[in-house]
Amino acid sequence: MRELNTEEKQYDINILFVLFLFAVISCLYILYAQQMPQYNENFAVRQLIFYFVAFGVVFAVIHFDFEYYANLSWVLYGFGLFMLLALEFAPQSIAPTIAGAVRWFRVPIIGSFQPSELVKIFIIITLSTVIYKHNLQKTAANLKVDLWLLCKMAFVVLPPVLLLQRQPDMGMVMMTGAIFLSLVIVSGISYKLVSLIIGGPVLLFTGFIIAFFRFPSFVEQYFFNFISDYQVRRFYGWLNPAEFSDEGYQTVQAMTAIGAGRLYGNPEADVYLPEAHTDFIFAVIGMEHGFLGAALVITLYFVLLYQILMTALRCHNSFGTYLCAGVIGMLSFQVFQNVGMNLGILPVTGFTLPLLSYGGSSLIATMFAIGIVLSVSYHSKNYMFES
Repeated sequence: MRELNTEEKQYDINILFVLFLFAVISCLYILYAQQMPQYNENFAVRQLIFYFVAFGVVFAVIHFDFEYYANLSWVLYGFGLFMLLALEFAPQSIAPTIAGAVRWFRVPIIGSFQPSELVKIFIIITLSTVIYKHNLQKTAANLKVDLWLLCKMAFVVLPPVLLLQRQPDMGMVMMTGAIFLSLVIVSGISYKLVSLIIGGPVLLFTGFIIAFFRFPSFVEQYFFNFISDYQVRRFYGWLNPAEFSDEGYQTVQAMTAIGAGRLYGNPEADVYLPEAHTDFIFAVIGMEHGFLGAALVITLYFVLLYQILMTALRCHNSFGTYLCAGVIGMLSFQVFQNVGMNLGILPVTGFTLPLLSYGGSSLIATMFAIGIVLSVSYHSKNYMFES
């Protein structure tokens, strides 16, 4: 096989066009959200500025060969842990406590910055590197080798999870778990072992739901006693919003707004939505343009994930495939969680809707991750007479 000339490298126009559509839709619905009476700021203009910066990040990352991330992975990972540790010791003036959690740095001019948004991408890069180097050295496929790979992956994930749990930021802990599972699936580990790894959390989640309603005292004693009061209220607001009206207020309002939109939308609906421009932007979409508008947005996410999947399949370097798989896991979980909490089927965790919710940290981190995918597409070597 002969490698094609590097001058034939091309940008992935399909993904870039989808990102452009997300930019237009994001600014449009943030404009709708900021017209609610609780707001007096122009978030849409700020989001547009964030998008200009984010696209600059994307094009910078595209031209950085993705293969170099394997050499930089532990440096990036260490920098991520350093930022999380800094939150532990930074004074309130730099790392303020917001809603009972310390997750943000207050940066002059820039505003708030959430380190965990970058840390999740550094985890993707580091896990991909660990899997890639492990499989290069693997001489046989057996249970011992698979377990050793799992141990190495767990070693990467455990320190940031412990630091995130102390903030507390259980949403990002779950996100890390989703990234971990998505990379386990493509790592080459036996599918019997993968089934056990995935089946365990599913059974625990199902068992928790059953126990919450059937054995509430057991859940309070052996689960709620080990998490913060703020997180306990979130669980009650999710599973019993009618009785715990204060805790479930956001969920009830979001479901009311989506229901008011019906099929085509109801711009005249008068529903108060807390955090309408960030966590509950999907409810704004449902209220303004109904089921059709919400379905169109979800379809656009499927198109984006499909394009990333095709990039992974076309890549001849398994490291690039792992990077794409990690980004797919990250985006899929975040979309599923945010839409789920807007519909009342999942707890409110503070996840933004990627590429649509207002916020510089989340948007730039997401575009950075997609930029890595575009780098995989741009720098992947093509061969003549390939099958």
